Amino acid sequence: MMEILKFALIGLAALLVLVLIIPIFTKKEIAAVRDVVINRPKSEVFEYVRLLKNQDYFSVWAGKDPDMKKDYRGEDGKIGFVSAWESKMKPS
Repeated sequence: MMEILKFALIGLAALLVLVLIIPIFTKKEIAAVRDVVINRPKSEVFEYVRLLKNQDYFSVWAGKDPDMKKDYRGEDGKIGFVSAWESKMKPS
């Protein structure tokens, strides 16, 4: 019984040492890269994404609160356009 306990403790100690030594030799920086290919002309994509009103289609918050009050002032896609919203939901 003592030999099994001794073997288990040595294995646990070796595992602990391994967990502490491995980070010394690994990279300190992590990079996550993601590519999206859009099969449309650049001008068409730009005309779509420059409009703030189109962001609602991809907004997590707009999806969580469909009753969100939205207010737009000015001409969308032009300098000075203002997008505002009001929601009763708390950020999580």
